[in-house]
Parts: sequence; structure tokens; C-alpha cells
Amino acid sequence: MVIWAGLAAQFALAQPAAPSYVPLNSHERWKRYWDESFLSPGLYFAALGSATFAQLANDPPEWRQGAAGYGRRSVSLLGLFAMDVTIHEGGAAVLGYDPRYFHCKCTGLLPRTGHALVWSFITHDNKGRVRIDFPALAGAYGSGMLSMYWYPHRYSPLTDGVRVGTQDLGFQIGVNVLREFGPEIKRVFRRK
Repeated sequence: MVIWAGLAAQFALAQPAAPSYVPLNSHERWKRYWDESFLSPGLYFAALGSATFAQLANDPPEWRQGAAGYGRRSVSLLGLFAMDVTIHEGGAAVLGYDPRYFHCKCTGLLPRTGHALVWSFITHDNKGRVRIDFPALAGAYGSGMLSMYWYPHRYSPLTDGVRVGTQDLGFQIGVNVLREFGPEIKRVFRRK
């Protein structure tokens, strides 16, 4: 915990003060929740893509192969991702934390990648102060643990749920790196 707080402080100090920071109002929070969950094509692509990998790995094997197995894996992962967003966004609203990702004002590959990594674990509160993003952690691990209740009985909400939560955090780090470098990636594809 101390290490993360130190990293957060370093990156927070590296960022210029944000006098223009504007917290989300309740209407914006609700809109963001719907846009990030059930109205987001990304949620469905992530679930279908992850289900494809789970299908190829035959994980869990009790769900078998074929369309029924793929469907079960897809719905399971859709539920996992929807719970993650719901816990994260709801917890952020209760604690007055900002669930948005803010691009780094720095330049260079390593500083921007470091920003994406660290800001996967920290966020702003409604006053613009840097805080550890407990709602993001609760979303990842809570959804991982809860999803184990519809998996076969040999799966443990604690051990397997924590494993799934850790994988989800890794996925979120990757998403934040893509968010950070997304404008440049889009420009490369527009030129062709």
C-alpha cells in the first residue's frame, strides 16, 4: 500500500495542478454508467473476445465446446464485465471519486505508459485530490469473486475470484494504455 501511495504521489506531483478539474455531476455519472456498461459496444466485444479465448482453452471444461459452451462463456464474461463497471461506477459515486481516465500531460513513451499504469490504481476525488481508486479494485475483485458463483462448484470465490480479479486489473491497465495512446493510434490508421 505504501509503495502505491508513493508512486501515486510521484505521478501526482509530476502532473500540473488541475485548476480546471470539473467533477462529474449526478446526470453525467448516470450517463457514463450506461455508456460504459450496457450501451457500450466495447463491453460486448470484450466479452465475446474473452469468450473466444476461453472457448479455445476449454475453460471451464464443464461448459463443453460448441455453440452452447461459447454462449455460456460469453454471457458469463458479459456478466463479469457488467458487474465490474457497476461496482466501480457505484463505488466511485458513493465515495465522490472520478471514474474517468485522464490523459497524461507529459510526453514520451515511458512517462505516458507509467501514467497509464499508475492511474489504473489511483484517481481524483470530487475536489481534484489524488486518491487510491478503491472502487476500481473493488470492481475487479468483487466481480471476479461474484462470478465464481455461477461457475462449476470446483471454482472458489476466494482463490479463483481473486485470480479473475487480478486478470481484470491487467486488462484494465491495457485499456488505459490504449486510452493514453489512442489518439496517436487513430492518426496512424487515418493516414492509410
